[in-house]
Amino acid sequence: MSATATILQTSDLKKRAGKILDAARRVPQFIIRGGRLFKITLTELPVAPQNPPPGYFNDCYPLPDSRRKLEEKFSRLPQVIDR
Repeated sequence: MSATATILQTSDLKKRAGKILDAARRVPQFIIRGGRLFKITLTELPVAPQNPPPGYFNDCYPLPDSRRKLEEKFSRLPQVIDR
């Protein structure tokens, strides 16, 4: 199956955006605007993890030993909410 490329003017894109974008799923579409050629093509977006695993950023923000000791010490204290 071979497809031919069509070069459109900006006014064509404005009038028929939906059809042109649907066609770009199958074959790249080319648009001329201001003497420049633009290509519209289907591209897959990279999928990033929504919730990184625990500790994922630990190496980015290393804690000094004094801060680590302080957090360990206070993590053992019971938490009391004053109202």
